[in-house]
Amino acid sequence: MKPLRLWPQRLVGQVTLVLMLAVALEFIGSSILFENSRLYPNRDNQIRRAAEQMVAAAAILENVPRTERVAEAAALSSRATQLIWSPRSSLVDRERSVEHEFKDQFREAAPRLRGRDLRFNAAQDHALPRDTHLKAALKLRDGTWLTLKTKIRAAPRAVLLSSVGSAFILGLGVIAAAALVLHNLNRPLRALAEAADKVGQDAHVRIGETGAGDLKLVAKAFNAMQDRIAGLLRARTEALAAVGHDLRTPLARLRLRAGFVGDPEAREALEADVDEMTAMLDSLLAYLGGQEDPEPPRRTDLAAIAMTVVDNAVDMGRPATYAGLDHAPVQARPVSLKRAISNIVENALHYGGQATLTLAYEGSAAVLAVEDTGPGIPEAELTQVLHPFHRLDSARARNTAGLGLGLTIVQQILQREGGTLVLKNRPQGGLRVELRLPAL
Repeated sequence: MKPLRLWPQRLVGQVTLVLMLAVALEFIGSSILFENSRLYPNRDNQIRRAAEQMVAAAAILENVPRTERVAEAAALSSRATQLIWSPRSSLVDRERSVEHEFKDQFREAAPRLRGRDLRFNAAQDHALPRDTHLKAALKLRDGTWLTLKTKIRAAPRAVLLSSVGSAFILGLGVIAAAALVLHNLNRPLRALAEAADKVGQDAHVRIGETGAGDLKLVAKAFNAMQDRIAGLLRARTEALAAVGHDLRTPLARLRLRAGFVGDPEAREALEADVDEMTAMLDSLLAYLGGQEDPEPPRRTDLAAIAMTVVDNAVDMGRPATYAGLDHAPVQARPVSLKRAISNIVENALHYGGQATLTLAYEGSAAVLAVEDTGPGIPEAELTQVLHPFHRLDSARARNTAGLGLGLTIVQQILQREGGTLVLKNRPQGGLRVELRLPAL
């Protein structure tokens, strides 16, 4: 028998439960604030209480000798209301709507005041909360006057507690609920994001299958996806090894048999075809197997590799020059980096007639530029030539060997080393290819 779980396992259930708790918290808080707000008297209650106090004080003072009325009125005063007895009233009855309104409210609250002489003077505060300072004078039956001074409070605290306080509790509850849900989601999602980033960098990472039920399903699917990808990569590596072995063997036999051909022209044509097929196979295997490069990155001198490539070209009688830094250390795979530079130099020599290499620092990057004096690349195709198997129309017209993978392989190598490949047409003609790598 499975134990009873009060906390739901699915994400939807957790969010629903947390929101229900937030609403319950808001209801309880609003109820408490509403009950507390009733403790504060409203405007009508204050006026009724003042009118009743005036009637009661008048009845008492009319039965007290005049010599004792001043002291008796002071004794009847309270902290909120001041009562004053005087033979004559100095209060002038103002003919304003606010005084008439107070007079009607006093007479409605205390019917004994009807028909009696009442004078009112009301002054409202200019600043919030707009309390009203009220003076009311009642003529007693013997012609003397009883004056009442009090403050009719606007009582904004009740409104604030019942409205703003309720909204504050609701907002606080929703924020707390959202924080609780996000806290529950944060760690699994962060682990998933970090694992996805590492997988993009050719790492195999398994994440813990924890958290809400939906997140567990995502973690299981992610781990299963990694297993399938790893299996596909292993299968591709094995297929590449088999293809490389199976195709190189007949190519070697063709080269050997071409050597026995008596016709020199036919022999040279056969050997050229074999060399072209070998170069195409090498470029295809280099492109497809680039992600499985076993060579570890290490401190490498970019200047030394560039000078080596130029020296090799010069030894073969080809026009290549180098100028720039004597040393430029970078963190890279030296064999792959040399292959990338060789591809760019070969393109410059083949299509541009010559290759001029320069190496310099630009900020935190080491920039190796390879320039030629050829026709360049049309602006509309500067980005297209980086796509796999894309060849310019001029290359097709010359029946140039290759599959259109040279620049793609270079870009793939530089991306793996944290660098970038930039192609620019020179104003004076020709192409400028920049290999940018983070300098050490």
